[in-house]
Amino acid sequence: MAMTERLFQRDSYLKTFDARVTAVRPEGVRLDRTAFFPTGGGVLGDTGTLTGPSGLSRVVETVEDEGGVLHRLERAGLAVDDAVQGELEWARRYLLMRYHTATHVLTGVMFNDFHVRVTGNQLTPDKGRVDFAFEQFDRDVLEEGFRRANAIVAQDLAVRVSFVPAARARAQAELFKLETAFRHDLPELRLVEIVGFDTQADGGCHVATLSEIGRLVLAKTENKGKANRRVYFVLE
Repeated sequence: MAMTERLFQRDSYLKTFDARVTAVRPEGVRLDRTAFFPTGGGVLGDTGTLTGPSGLSRVVETVEDEGGVLHRLERAGLAVDDAVQGELEWARRYLLMRYHTATHVLTGVMFNDFHVRVTGNQLTPDKGRVDFAFEQFDRDVLEEGFRRANAIVAQDLAVRVSFVPAARARAQAELFKLETAFRHDLPELRLVEIVGFDTQADGGCHVATLSEIGRLVLAKTENKGKANRRVYFVLE
């Protein structure tokens, strides 16, 4: 079964695209190529529309499907080999991009400066949530992490994407801030670099420069066990 070409991995700002339907399922369709990001890595998948021979269909959710990308539709009507034009709900996607890159800045600071790893995260268009593995929680350290993260954002560093052989990437432990295993069957991994600050293995969508993020504001924390502290933040 052919894989879906993930256009968003090379151009996060692509808002519209042309594609062809390769599979139809009761729950949605697969395309030969897509700019819709599927839910993964704690980031919500994209929504938007697909327009084909039968008219416009709303994409209500995008998810992984057997190595491809499944677009869940509000109504049926597309058939295999139909030509379609996709359009993202851009305002929503852009908010998710801002939160995603902001999370890289914050987790980069916490890992590089305080040796605190991430055990999970959940990003929505209105807030970010990151679970940190503190050996012993110290709110002063967390607040200092936010201060340093905002100082990095103020430098307006560029964000770049590259692809490297998976074996070479796995030899660099600092690329993996999240305490979960990456797939071992990938020939190459995608790296997201905040130039001059941090590089992480990542498959999602990001802004091009840090000035697009805004300011990170610590909203609240929750105790999620002996080592885990759940941290919520918003962007201004």
